[in-house]
Amino acid sequence: MNKINVQLGTLIIFISIVGCETTGKPSSSSSTVDQSLSTIEDVVQSSTAAVTSPTGISQIGLVDILVHRLGVSPQQALGGAGAIFQVAQSNMDPQAFATLSKSIPGMSTMLGAAPAMSGLGGLSSIAGGSSSTVANVSGLAASFQQLNLSPDMVGRFIPVVTNYVRQTSDQATADLLQSALTAR
Repeated sequence: MNKINVQLGTLIIFISIVGCETTGKPSSSSSTVDQSLSTIEDVVQSSTAAVTSPTGISQIGLVDILVHRLGVSPQQALGGAGAIFQVAQSNMDPQAFATLSKSIPGMSTMLGAAPAMSGLGGLSSIAGGSSSTVANVSGLAASFQQLNLSPDMVGRFIPVVTNYVRQTSDQATADLLQSALTAR
């Protein structure tokens, strides 16, 4: 037991001496470790607070969430979210969409970044009134292709977007968005 204590003590002294030699000034290795741990704790606490609180989620921003979760570029995230909101806007009551817009920071920027959905009207008339979901998905797939995203990314974007709306607004607004995207 004493041999282990002596070895441990020698190791601590050695680390302290090496630390002093590399910086050229005496330093307490325990204070350096304490400062590092304090910094790490601060980062973890602020990140946890940002993710768990609805206001923190909105501060992070939908585009940032899409970039990190889906591995897309910021421009693709901005345009893809905008395309989703364009479809929602075309299928929602204007007052309901205004409520949705107020809960999403940067909505006008996202809508502006969305590729034009040319041909959506033609698809709607071909699909008929009962299958506008097919037209919505086809229009979104075409928009995503203009952003150099594969059409299957539509199915990965929508859950992230609706979850974000649920966190920044409420369940009712998220349900309105979901029903607008699957309008029949």
